[in-house]
Amino acid sequence: MFLENLKIEKRSEIIRNITFRKGINFIVDETPESKNLQSTGNNVGKTTVLRLVDYCFGANGKNIYQDTEFKKQPNTTVENFLKENEVIISITLVDDISNPTKKVLIRRNFLSRKKKIQEVNGENIINDKDFEHRLKEVIFETQVREPRFRQIISKNIRDEKNKMANIVRVLNSFASNEVYEALFLFWLGIGTDELAEKQSLSDEKKREEQFQKRLKKEGELSLIIQQLSFLNDKIEELEKKKNTFSINENYSSDVDDLNNVKLGLNRVSSELSRLEMRKSLILESKEELENEVTKLDVSHVAALYNKAKSLIPEIQVSFEETVRFHNELISEKLEYITKELPELEQSIRKLRNEILNLRTKEDELSEKLQKSGVTEDLERIVVDLNQQFERKGNLEEQKRLWESSNEKLLRIDTELDSINQGISSKDELIQSRIREFNKYFSEMSNRLYGEYYLLSSQINEKGYNLVVTNVEGNPSTGKKKGQIAAFDFAYIQFADALEIEHLHFIMHDQLENIHDNQINTIVQVANSLNAQFIVPILRDKIPDNIDVNQYEVLSLSQTQKLFKID
Repeated sequence: MFLENLKIEKRSEIIRNITFRKGINFIVDETPESKNLQSTGNNVGKTTVLRLVDYCFGANGKNIYQDTEFKKQPNTTVENFLKENEVIISITLVDDISNPTKKVLIRRNFLSRKKKIQEVNGENIINDKDFEHRLKEVIFETQVREPRFRQIISKNIRDEKNKMANIVRVLNSFASNEVYEALFLFWLGIGTDELAEKQSLSDEKKREEQFQKRLKKEGELSLIIQQLSFLNDKIEELEKKKNTFSINENYSSDVDDLNNVKLGLNRVSSELSRLEMRKSLILESKEELENEVTKLDVSHVAALYNKAKSLIPEIQVSFEETVRFHNELISEKLEYITKELPELEQSIRKLRNEILNLRTKEDELSEKLQKSGVTEDLERIVVDLNQQFERKGNLEEQKRLWESSNEKLLRIDTELDSINQGISSKDELIQSRIREFNKYFSEMSNRLYGEYYLLSSQINEKGYNLVVTNVEGNPSTGKKKGQIAAFDFAYIQFADALEIEHLHFIMHDQLENIHDNQINTIVQVANSLNAQFIVPILRDKIPDNIDVNQYEVLSLSQTQKLFKID
């Protein structure tokens, strides 16, 4: 689908109504370069246009009024303007820019709760996940669970540094290989129905492997089995010793009672051991998570971060943001793993009381038997037996946990192998699609730079991965951005040829580093495709031979900013 227009409304007033065309679309910053040296990149709002479109596609919108490098210093003027004036952002998508037969209207504001507007074709969808799912339905005409809508469109709106530095790995740094596999196969037009289950199984496997790490602190399964074998032999030996004692005929009923008490103690001790182990694992996980909470005074590392920033400009997020995200994630995990502690503690107290009662009965019976002529040796044997049974109950619970965990991992691995085999069976189709894509990609990269770039697949135990190979070596920053444009242009040609549902527009930021020759070529290529290339750019950076007025869709300056705020 194409992007027909972007509208910014303040109550009943239209602030901006930007109409886009096929081919190149310039969002021009008229600020002379010499006066723009101190700009943060969000001075007049040229990049904000891209972020507003992204906001309509479900982004959180914070980067509209918050600089990605200085998140502690948001632009409160813009934020207050958007919220206090109940600003509504809307975009219209069409299936054909010249003769549309299908339209999708998306509208969002910056308010919450009852005042929240989040519409798709007039339907207000308050829940963010439902909103994203609906967008995937109407735009890509699919209901597959993975990949998510935001992941699919990540290469279409390249407004962040990582998206302009990486050709295919355009998701955040936390994205797993399984997530990328689903995304890459979707881009290639290959069914991904089973990949949602694969991601779920992979997550379950990680949790089980972490659980086994905690079990290992108590001992490996093989050691537990050997300990149980040793205890069983010792218990059998003690039982034989006990049975050798001469017992008068009045003693049999008391012995039966004592045996029943021991059986009860064994049963209750096993259950208590199981619950205490469960509690211990929870508390251990809680302590580990609490230790992971970062409590650093970020002011102490501000100078260090600023120095690092000057050396490594590609740093994408601030230290404070990472700390906050990390701590919020840990807090949610803590709440989840500790919710059963109260019930566990109540059960443990109940079992301990039951053990006390049973031991009281045991003492009474032992004393009674002693008066009946049972020797002190027999009493010691009974005490020893009781201790061994308690130890045995503890080890049996550990063994049960190990065996249960191993069964889970075996099941997970079996199901993952089955899914991976199903995906591997599509390898011929995958390679065919990649070859088809490379016809467009190699030609496009050659048109831009006289070099050939190729896409290829790599496969490991976690699935497929896509990589771009530059035969000539690592490109410069400007050339890398041009190669990203070549990739995105080639994908639209590829998807059109195979009739894969996709967006026909590309939005790139930061083209200033590209040489004039490449900018000229990109303009020519963009105008020859069935696509839209929307780029914010400084007027001073546009080559003189390009007629800006022909391709300009929005002009911004220090006196004419996007939101028209003084």
